[in-house]
Amino acid sequence: MLKKLSISSMVLTALSSSVFASNYIPNLNEELSYNKAMIKQYKENIKQLEKRNSYLEKVKKQNPKLYVQKPLYEEKKDKYIYRIKLAGAKAKNLKFTIKDHVASVEMYLKTEKRENGSYFASSQQFYQQFAIPNNVNEEKITNKVDGDYYEIIMPKKK
Repeated sequence: MLKKLSISSMVLTALSSSVFASNYIPNLNEELSYNKAMIKQYKENIKQLEKRNSYLEKVKKQNPKLYVQKPLYEEKKDKYIYRIKLAGAKAKNLKFTIKDHVASVEMYLKTEKRENGSYFASSQQFYQQFAIPNNVNEEKITNKVDGDYYEIIMPKKK
């Protein structure tokens, strides 16, 4: 009888350790294959991102003034400065006017292309206004291009 008990307890122990093991993971091989494929894809994506960053750094070095970040509005002791990011647009296409204590900047661009018997046209329009503060000398308002920014400088009255 002792022999029967020890055999049956050995069978139960073997069954419990294989079926009810706490570290059993269903579909382990599929999960491993999936994870390896994802790691490979991430490594390829990282290589592409590094290559793109290298290109972007070269472009930035060619004309660093175009990529300087500046505030769009500044108030200084003697003046107000308003900036418009040109984002590659040409400042010569901007029209600057002052009327009724409002400074306005506008741009209208139209491009047309004829290619292989096809006609392509596109247009872009930009308009922005700035109220001129009462303490500004309107006659001395200037504007200029600084890097990739169009600046409107409004000197304060003394």
